[in-house]
Amino acid sequence: MTYSRRQFLGALGASTVATAGFTRPVAAQETPVVRMGNNYFDPIGLHVDPGTTVRFEIAAGAHSATAYESRIPSAASAFDSGVISSGAFEYTFEEPGTYDYYCIPHKSVGMVGRIVVGSPGGPAETSPIPDGDVPESDAIVEQGAIAYGSSTGGDENSGGGMTGRGMGPGPGMMNGRSGGMMSDRNGGWFDGLAFVGGALGVLGVAGGLLYWALGRGDTASKSDDSAMETLQRRYARGEIDETEFQQRSERLADDSKDSSQ
Repeated sequence: MTYSRRQFLGALGASTVATAGFTRPVAAQETPVVRMGNNYFDPIGLHVDPGTTVRFEIAAGAHSATAYESRIPSAASAFDSGVISSGAFEYTFEEPGTYDYYCIPHKSVGMVGRIVVGSPGGPAETSPIPDGDVPESDAIVEQGAIAYGSSTGGDENSGGGMTGRGMGPGPGMMNGRSGGMMSDRNGGWFDGLAFVGGALGVLGVAGGLLYWALGRGDTASKSDDSAMETLQRRYARGEIDETEFQQRSERLADDSKDSSQ
């Protein structure tokens, strides 16, 4: 069977359309997963299209995924998984807008999350979330998903960060730049003090040795002078003759020379 060039291109185009038709539903069937761990939802911010089913899955502990009834689109119904310790909870987000939710047992420590369906909107955009911190909706839409502990985008409570009340520092932020700078600064300061202290110690030892040497020489000199004066007085009183005086004088002079060396 012979195909013309036009027939071949037409068949190729039809197969491409058919392939696209088969792959598109597969992508739509993908289910985003939010993991519920020790006081966190991860990702804490998620963007999905209307009609997407999100799976809230237990990673550790017992948690719930519970919508703030006053912080979801007006046409949407509030979802609530109840407290579960294993398995998962699924919910299909039909209405566009912003959904804020929390964990019942850990709401007080800021275990909260945000899902933007389509585009941001609704009551959640008019006031800060009352517990913990969530990323800004625009950042969620731009990035698609924001991991828990990320410093990218925070709501009005956090002043632009994700380390506000209830959340604490996220992964990778404990060794932040400010901590390193403080450590380097303090380390340099104390190293300087140690160096100065060591130098002063060396100078102190050297000074002590010099003082001891000078004092020793001075003491020896004074001792020699005192002996000579005593010898002269004895000679003047006639207690020793001239020969003995000369011998002792020479001996004292030799001793003085030896001590000075």
